[in-house]
Amino acid sequence: MAALAGCAGSGTVRVDPPTPAGAVRIACARLVNYLPSMLDGHHSRVVEPRSPLVHAWGSPPIVLRCGVSRPAAYDPGSPQTATVDGVVWFQQIGQKSVTWTAIRHHADLQLTVPTSYDAQGGFLVELGKAIRQTIS
Repeated sequence: MAALAGCAGSGTVRVDPPTPAGAVRIACARLVNYLPSMLDGHHSRVVEPRSPLVHAWGSPPIVLRCGVSRPAAYDPGSPQTATVDGVVWFQQIGQKSVTWTAIRHHADLQLTVPTSYDAQGGFLVELGKAIRQTIS
């Protein structure tokens, strides 16, 4: 799980970026140019340390990390797996957050959403276009 801490409101969000190498890092770095500045009405947040592999929106922060490892529990036939707008997502529910992992051929992405957000499917739809355009 990503180390994550943020100030209330629109302050800086601390996120540990993943450390992929080579083609994965290049693909993930391209993604930042396609991400929305608002996610379902939630504004982008400043992330520290600065990295093109992480992005955050809203308060509490919704955090995207690109170049993560595929979850060990991932099973394409699992009821926790769903395809949303052309992107396969694997859902893991925790006590304080839901982690959605976009399963891609070259680079997986992880979206961590606090459980205080009820309608999370909209986040997946809005991110789908950027993911499909940049991460195969």
